[in-house]
Amino acid sequence: MSLSFFISGIFFAFGQLFFQVLVPLPIIVCVYLLDVRKGFLCFFIMASGIYLIFQNHFFAILSIQLGLLGLVTGIILKNKFSFIKTGVLSTVILSLISLLAIFVISLHDRSFINRIYMNLEIHMDKSLKIYEETGISKEKVELVKESFSTAINIIKTSFPAIIFIVNFLIVSINLFFSKKILGLKALKLSPFKTWRLRDECIWVFIISALMTFLFKYAKFQSGYIIGLNLLIIISTVYLVGGLAIANFFFDKWKVFPFVKVLIYVLVFTSPIFLILIIILGLIDFWFDFRNRVVEKEKS
Repeated sequence: MSLSFFISGIFFAFGQLFFQVLVPLPIIVCVYLLDVRKGFLCFFIMASGIYLIFQNHFFAILSIQLGLLGLVTGIILKNKFSFIKTGVLSTVILSLISLLAIFVISLHDRSFINRIYMNLEIHMDKSLKIYEETGISKEKVELVKESFSTAINIIKTSFPAIIFIVNFLIVSINLFFSKKILGLKALKLSPFKTWRLRDECIWVFIISALMTFLFKYAKFQSGYIIGLNLLIIISTVYLVGGLAIANFFFDKWKVFPFVKVLIYVLVFTSPIFLILIIILGLIDFWFDFRNRVVEKEKS
């Protein structure tokens, strides 16, 4: 099943968004229902099959990454932790394994990272051709090209943060489907609109922001990159917090679904709206908007 998902993700347009994300799911189910050995066998067959079929190192590494994600998440899932705890533990372990593997491989093959960027550029070029085939004007195509070039530069600086965020998204999607398939009560989530970050998280944001700006000013590149990646990760968490607050008020004001979707599209396509939602999540630490509304209604 994992092998089928992976191959489908390669051959179908935009398949990575629908199929390859679900590659870990059969392995998670196998580990949870059977045992780790059976899950490892499923992982080994999938990764070996991908390498034998495509003879492509990039696909092989991607299949190993997704397979390990399934194994680790399945093992943690057996401990019956909450959804958030399972997701965060799996993400942290997988991200550390990924970064360590990249570091070790880079020591033996200095061109490894460059080949990853080349593969990304190839995928972006394919996407660009799809845009061109739809008959979009040359000006818009040039804008897309510039966006892709900017994206590559951002990826080069914030590679660890992107690995962490992508891992968390994939883990969360697979946990959601695992919960449905296996009927796991331990993974029950409270309504998204009530979700709020722990107050201590504000210190992570402040420290990472200070590290980023001070080390950039001091021209200490390693410290700057560490601070920037931490800042991106915690900002993403505050983005989710801001979306939870927005969702609370959408429900309270009975906003039409179409308007909700339009606002979400604006948030993820406009940097200004994205920053505003992150700021909303941040200042909730001081104002606690939802609690104020609830207390006002009670009084």
